Amino acid sequence: MPMILRSALLLVLAVAAASAAEAAGHGDGDPNLQYKLVNFAILAAGIGYLLVKVAFPAFRNQQKQILDGMAQAEVRAKEAAAQAAEIDRRMAGLEAEVAGLREKAKAEMAAEAERITRETGQAIEKIRRSADAEVAAIGKAARQQLKRYSAGLALDLAKKKIESRMDGTVQAELLARFSAGLTPELLEKN
Repeated sequence: MPMILRSALLLVLAVAAASAAEAAGHGDGDPNLQYKLVNFAILAAGIGYLLVKVAFPAFRNQQKQILDGMAQAEVRAKEAAAQAAEIDRRMAGLEAEVAGLREKAKAEMAAEAERITRETGQAIEKIRRSADAEVAAIGKAARQQLKRYSAGLALDLAKKKIESRMDGTVQAELLARFSAGLTPELLEKN
């Protein structure tokens, strides 16, 4: 501010000196030159005064606002950089977390597959034992049925053999032996 005021004053003095030198060099110069120089000096001083009192504070306010804005922008830039670093840190952690989740999921899937395989094996073994028991029961029933059938066939065959050998004399002989074996005690019981 004082520097600008000094510069304006030096400019006015230089213009005054230049016009004085011109007036001295030309004797018949403009008779109103001195008044014009005084008017110019007054105008330059008024402009200088307005610059110092109005323009410079406005420039200072604008400069202060610009510096404040730059400081705020710098603070915001630091905050943004901190947020970006935090996001990068989280992203790095997220990748590790995702990898951990993948490993955990793989382990759980392997454990589940093993459990399912084990349960399937147990179910297959249970079904096999049940099927074996059922086959054994069916086999036993079939053997019993076969024995009954065989016994029935044997009885029929024996009956036919006995009937073919049995004639009236054999029947009379058997009846005589049976009745001879009966004692009075046996007869009393019946």
